[in-house]
Amino acid sequence: MCVQNKKDINIENHDECHAASVDYRVKVDVDFFKNVKFTHLYSAAHAEPEELRFQGGVITAITGYTEWVSQITPILSIGWDWELRYENANCQYVKIGPIFSNIAFYMDENLQNETDEEGYIQRQLDNKIAEIDWNEKIFQFITQ
Repeated sequence: MCVQNKKDINIENHDECHAASVDYRVKVDVDFFKNVKFTHLYSAAHAEPEELRFQGGVITAITGYTEWVSQITPILSIGWDWELRYENANCQYVKIGPIFSNIAFYMDENLQNETDEEGYIQRQLDNKIAEIDWNEKIFQFITQ
């Protein structure tokens, strides 16, 4: 059974699907996480560096960030940086860099050989992002 009530979640309760930990990450079971739906919270473009504002003929990139949250408690949060790229006569947002999150996973006996826990977390988060239609949401949000 998975807890979804914040008052029921505590650090010692590892038998449940998710629990808050000492490092403020929310530990969840991987199978539980695969079914969590994320909602767009906020996106913005990074400000152009001051020194580039008045120069011409300078190669530049349009970059920004986005944040997505779950609708369960404790709230799961994922965010990442993006870059607007023009490829194949199309503009598209491309995720750049690592994903920022408050999520950690319980490492069951099948995952005990996983030596790079952070790498494992990033792969699971990447898989989740691939399921989200985030390009359109970012475009809508930053062009309002």
